[in-house]
Formats: sequence, structure tokens, C-alpha cells
Amino acid sequence: MNLSHLHPRQFWSDETGLTVLLIFSLGYFIVLNSLGGFWGGRLVAQIFFSLIIVAGVLTTFKQKWLSALVIVLAVASLALNWAKEIRPIEGLAVLTTGLSLIYLGILLAVVIAQVFRDGPVTAYRIHGAILIYLLLGAIWALSYQVVALTIPQAFRWPENLLAGDSDVLRQELMYFSFITLTTTGYGDITAVYPVARTLVMLEALVGQLYPAIILARLVSLAIIHRKGTS
Repeated sequence: MNLSHLHPRQFWSDETGLTVLLIFSLGYFIVLNSLGGFWGGRLVAQIFFSLIIVAGVLTTFKQKWLSALVIVLAVASLALNWAKEIRPIEGLAVLTTGLSLIYLGILLAVVIAQVFRDGPVTAYRIHGAILIYLLLGAIWALSYQVVALTIPQAFRWPENLLAGDSDVLRQELMYFSFITLTTTGYGDITAVYPVARTLVMLEALVGQLYPAIILARLVSLAIIHRKGTS
């Protein structure tokens, strides 16, 4: 066994980490949406989100300046997310969500760079392409949450929903984000404020364009690599 592959720096630079990030992300989304209404479910979801943050830090090992920035954001995001779970404070939810949004935006850029760089199209890159789609949905969900926390009338909610609860908001808006990204649109949650509507339109456009763009790019990379090795 080549021990160099056990080093985290080598592990993530070889694209293997994209699969692990995808697993953590799927775990977070599944637990948040199915068990987010229970304290234990929120705790497990928070653990998965923490793993995503730690894994994201590892992906930036090769870029020292970026690694330093991501580490600062990761530590702040982890601290605020766990502080919110342990002792909720009014006004902390907006700051926590904003930092998580910035962090996931940087992570998205890093994963895009890994997936679409030159080279053979491996299974890890396919996993990374799926991860990008999930990250897009999560980023829009956090954007919706920032809007909902600052403008309570931005969305029309189902009856009996505690829209002021940040944990409930994150669960509901994660669901809303993905049905918007896939242009399913059940209509149980609707955007009624201009900023929220604009975000919804942009997400629907990205949800339609992304599969076509990524398929074209991955196919072109595969063709280029095949010609280069023939």
C-alpha cells in the first residue's frame, strides 16, 4: 500500500475527497429534511455540516492563501453554528447563515475548479459534478434564509409554520430550494417579495442550464483526453 495516499493532502488532491464530500452533503440534506424537526435530528445534521466544513478545508491545502481564508471562515462558521444550537441568541442566526453562505460559496468555486480542470473524466469527477448541484441548492437555501430572517414577509408559508424559528426556516427553505432548482414547484411555499422572487428565478434558470452545461463540458473533456492518449 502506498502510504502517501493516506496523507490528507494527497487524498484530496487526487479527487478522492470529492466522493467523501458528496457523502457528507447527502447525509446532511437527508437528515435535515427528514429529522430536522427533532433536536436529535438537528444535532446529527449539524455534525454532518461540520464534517462538510472540515472536508472543505482539506480541499484547499494546495492553495495556501485560500486555505488560510477558508480556515478562518470554517472556524467562525463552526463556532457560530454550534453556539446557535447550544444557546440561541436573537440576531445570531443571520450572522451564522451569512458566514455559512460565504463558506459554501468558496467551497463551490474550489469543487468547480477540481471537476472541470484538464484531465480524464473519472468517477470522482462525476461525484463532484453531483456535489456542485447539491451545493447550488444549499447556497440558494441559505440565501433564502437570510432574506426570510431580515424580511419576514418575503415568503408565503403553509399554515401553522413557525416561520420565525431559524431551524424551521432552514429545513423548509432547503426543501423549497431544491424543488425550485429542479423546477418542480409544488406551490406550498411561494416568494412574494421582489428580492426573494429574483432569487427564485435565478435558481430556476441555473437548475435548467446546469445539467446541459455540465454534460457538454464533461463529454468534451473525455473526448480531449481520449484524443490525447490515442
